[in-house]
Amino acid sequence: MNTSLKWIKALVPGLDCTAQEYTDAMTLSGSKVESYEQLDADLDKIVIGQVKKIERHPDADKLVICQVDIGEPELTQIVTGAANVFEGAKVPVVLDGGRVAGGHDGTKTPGGIKIKKGKLRGIESNGMMCSIEELGQSREMYPEAPEYGIYIFSDDAVVGESAIHALGLDDVVFEYEITSNRVDCYSVIGIARE
Repeated sequence: MNTSLKWIKALVPGLDCTAQEYTDAMTLSGSKVESYEQLDADLDKIVIGQVKKIERHPDADKLVICQVDIGEPELTQIVTGAANVFEGAKVPVVLDGGRVAGGHDGTKTPGGIKIKKGKLRGIESNGMMCSIEELGQSREMYPEAPEYGIYIFSDDAVVGESAIHALGLDDVVFEYEITSNRVDCYSVIGIARE
């Protein structure tokens, strides 16, 4: 059985505790928490950006140069090979010095992968646009995410805001060991009552 700390806090008004305090209290009550995962533990400096202009890379057929609005006065230049990028798309952007959880293939890297300014085939890139897998998640949890390519937000996403918050990744997920005599704890409401 898994629950989210946000779900529990929504059902238990006034609950104010850390993930470890919650784990200890639930385990002492008899509903043992096996483990918990802080979803944004390896994510940092990721905002919602909007692609304003796309140009072909002069020295690479599969790369494009994007001018991206990240909520600052000047646009940020990012080079990408994502085939699904288009002008007007709102996407998660990792800024220089930020971190992603892993690679596009879905593998997670302990501590995350730090993103730095650099050059791709001689053109400066000041960050990276992310797929849902690079954010440590899967298409199972985000079925609207493309199988290959960067994640694209809906039109109502706010440029410059935290992409981590917009995706609900500023949360903790708990896994419980529920014994057969505690069927009342097989639901989020049952755990909240406990």
